[in-house]
Amino acid sequence: MKTRRVGSITCGLVLILFGALFLAHFAFPSLNYWAIFRVWPCILIVLGLEVLLSCKANPKGITIKYDGAAIFLLIVMVFFAMGMGVLELLIEHCPEAIWGW
Repeated sequence: MKTRRVGSITCGLVLILFGALFLAHFAFPSLNYWAIFRVWPCILIVLGLEVLLSCKANPKGITIKYDGAAIFLLIVMVFFAMGMGVLELLIEHCPEAIWGW
């Protein structure tokens, strides 16, 4: 019996999306972090689509298993990226809060 893991594709797509958005911020500084942070519902949408497509395209004899490790890694990496964005905002706009000046 084959097993199809749900969540791995979503993890990859969301990492590419957020990586591209944070990279675009360097090229286009007018793209602020708050606009990037507002894209987080895409994670739920893409994960839901992956679940639906996996269930619909599921021939007999294949079980669907949620890839908990990929989903957990996705959540950790998104929070890390958001934390780094907030830290950069603090360094740019409130250096006295970080360095004590």
